[in-house]
Amino acid sequence: MLASLLPGFRDVRSALVAGYMWFCAGWLLIGHHARPSTGLLGKPARELLALFGTGGRLAAISVLCLLIGEVTGSLVQATFFRISYGYLRRLTTADLDSRPRGLRGLFRPLSGRAVSRVRDRARENERRHQEAEASEASPRGVIDYEVDRRALGAVREVLHLSPRLIVAKPELYAEFSRIKSESEFRDAILFPLPVLAVAVCVNLAAPTWLQALLIAATLLADVYLFTQSRKQFREAHSLIAHTIADGTISSAAFD
Repeated sequence: MLASLLPGFRDVRSALVAGYMWFCAGWLLIGHHARPSTGLLGKPARELLALFGTGGRLAAISVLCLLIGEVTGSLVQATFFRISYGYLRRLTTADLDSRPRGLRGLFRPLSGRAVSRVRDRARENERRHQEAEASEASPRGVIDYEVDRRALGAVREVLHLSPRLIVAKPELYAEFSRIKSESEFRDAILFPLPVLAVAVCVNLAAPTWLQALLIAATLLADVYLFTQSRKQFREAHSLIAHTIADGTISSAAFD
């Protein structure tokens, strides 16, 4: 029963933590600039929250944070996914052996090992096809261009093949979901983390150098989280590529 609840908990965790970070950052920033005579909330809002009680206020804030985190986290994840998908769409057969450098390489959704195994699978399929189709008088051999073309087609499908694992091998899908959820969690807190750090510094009675040091450390942590999220995204989808190479799930490019 616990195993069935974990995937849902991971999804809620990402949205809820990100939402609370946005909420706290906004509360600190708005409260810092609010006039002392009026406070952060108007009288009707204070009266409404008083009716809820402590438990009701906590529940209402949690739901609000969940919605905020769900919206902002989904936007970030969708943007990163589109960048990775665009990377695959721009791939050519000549790029299968090369590893891009710089920022473009960070959004590479598959490891070099995974691509190599998919190509090996394409080569094996092509060899079997040649053996089945060739007659005694016709020449035999694997055409490298055809192998690369099929491998490229399979690689481009990887981002959309995870649902096939649910039926083919549920335990692998659970592992894929776990790794991908860790990537999504880091994506969700990428942007609210530095905003929260700024909000804390604004309300922190500390020397300027200490505030600057805190913000710099937060930015370094944010860069680390970004690289980790991309690494885990690549690890999760490399798992899909390995299942294609193993024959666990099929690809239209090989069919």
